[in-house]
Amino acid sequence: MSHVMSPNGVNAALPVPVEKNRPQLISSVDSPPADVTPSSSTAPCSSLPQHPVIKMWASLNMKSEADRLKTYEKWPVLFMDPHALSAAGFYYTKRDDMVECAFCGVLVGRWEEGDDPFTDHQRWSPSCGFVRGFPVGNIPINSDGHPETQGSRSYDVCGPFLEFRPNSGSERAVSSGVHNNLLTPEELQKHGINQSHGPMHPSYNTYDSRVRSYENWPRSLKQKPDKLSDAGFYYTGKGDQTVCFHCGGGLKDWEEMDDPWVEHAVWFPKCVYVVLNKGREFIQECRKPKEADAPVQDLKNLLGDLQKPEASSSSSSSSKEPSLKASTVQAENSDEKVIDDARVCQICYEEERGVLFLPCGHLVACVKCAPSLSTCAVCRQRFTGTVRAFLS
Repeated sequence: MSHVMSPNGVNAALPVPVEKNRPQLISSVDSPPADVTPSSSTAPCSSLPQHPVIKMWASLNMKSEADRLKTYEKWPVLFMDPHALSAAGFYYTKRDDMVECAFCGVLVGRWEEGDDPFTDHQRWSPSCGFVRGFPVGNIPINSDGHPETQGSRSYDVCGPFLEFRPNSGSERAVSSGVHNNLLTPEELQKHGINQSHGPMHPSYNTYDSRVRSYENWPRSLKQKPDKLSDAGFYYTGKGDQTVCFHCGGGLKDWEEMDDPWVEHAVWFPKCVYVVLNKGREFIQECRKPKEADAPVQDLKNLLGDLQKPEASSSSSSSSKEPSLKASTVQAENSDEKVIDDARVCQICYEEERGVLFLPCGHLVACVKCAPSLSTCAVCRQRFTGTVRAFLS
């Protein structure tokens, strides 16, 4: 867990070795599975005194996410992605691992694996206009990696109708100005609400861009790039190491029988890309303790033996019966592929809309496109949560 620290605090960050099918890059929205999710131990600290770093960044506009990202040139903490930190409103102070919010001035440092910059920001500065989604002048980076122009953005002047308030509990209060009667991310998930801060690697937010990354994928490997790409992974160019474009989690040492979606769900169960595409029931099923392989294989063989006579019988009977409704079935299948314009995803124009953005409430993207976005495609407001929606 990250720790909010005094300006003189020190944090030593070391990279974590990669193990078989274990996280290679520690995600800012997830961590390797654990039975108990540790609580945050961050705490706010006093403002930094005037120092040379202020002059150093004088030419940058810290309200611009792109400019904040430039401050992380010599960022020492390898497992904390500068993109996630800058997207959460922080710029690097060049002192140890301390970052500062460009809008409220809160300082956070001593980061640990599994920390979520946006969550810690909300915890220690819940009244910050940036984390509350107010028009504070933030200039986010689009999914194409370029800053948005001021003229292309609009805001909900009525304010958000839902606030994400993680790590609640009076025992964690550190000052009279911080209110902790708030919902935790786990409580939000119970209601089907997923915290989301956009993809960690937006340059791979499309299926095609991920497929192209496998140009030098070793031919000796049995895993197929199309399946890995579909599950959200792009190729790093080293060995068989792959990384999720959304949560930043990485896996390597793939085996022929590994299912990319299953492995993604097992090791990164909080990844919004997996949650939206596969659902929580799929994730829970994947993470159940697996039985011994031998009985499972015996069961598969038994089922295969039982199905063989039935298949042959069905084949013989079907050969005797003429196909009366082939044209009708074909017509029905073609109709199913046509999605009404009012329901089609406004990003890919192929799939049906299925994700509601919060707090703006717009329903414009499908489950495959929504995880690649960090701002709503309609109002251009940065969303902080998503809900899986089904159109009747």
